[in-house]
Amino acid sequence: MNDTFNNRPEDFLNRGIKAAVGALPVVGGPLNEFLAFVIGDPAQERRDDFMKATLERLIRLEAITESLRPENLRKNEQFHATFIQAVRLATTTASAEKKKLLQNAIINSAMGEVDETVRLLFIQMLDRITPMHAVLLAFFDNPRGNQAAVRKAESISLGGALVHLIEAALPEIQSNGELLTRVVVDLHSMGLTTTNSVQGMMTGSGLLDRRSTELGRSFLTFISDPETKTVP
Repeated sequence: MNDTFNNRPEDFLNRGIKAAVGALPVVGGPLNEFLAFVIGDPAQERRDDFMKATLERLIRLEAITESLRPENLRKNEQFHATFIQAVRLATTTASAEKKKLLQNAIINSAMGEVDETVRLLFIQMLDRITPMHAVLLAFFDNPRGNQAAVRKAESISLGGALVHLIEAALPEIQSNGELLTRVVVDLHSMGLTTTNSVQGMMTGSGLLDRRSTELGRSFLTFISDPETKTVP
């Protein structure tokens, strides 16, 4: 049976690399064999695995909402566009968490309407962000929802920095200070948060204020699990 997903751009690129190596004198043959053994067609494999996993989630969630029924998905152009774009992005990442975010976007695009300009903007953001961006955005959206952050804020009487709450709530993120700084700036530059620094001093109560923008909250909804309303 023929694979209906053959001949994607990534696969042509892979073949082109192999053909170019094969044309090299002397070493071309061995290198070509090496590529065939080590690389194979990873883009196609990642794409197919992603599509199968997404399909399984759609089938499981079909009972929850009528919009996910096959006959409705077939007519949903927003879903089609998001699916195609998310599949392309999935072939470029090895992160299971990033793939989950992409799957969430596909499902959410089918369950609700998003302005097309906003949807395209969100797809661009999905291409740019990492799971760390998503987790930090979720924290900025609702610091009071994290008990460790609330306890830390309550212990601060004379003032502290937002980084202290992140250290308590998300220690795996705070452990790399330079990376944290970059992610905070990224979120702000994309218009998703109101802050570009986590070092400023403020009261414990002020540290728990929401820092996501309206666009940030919409984006968070777009990439969150439709069942748990959380991000990886």
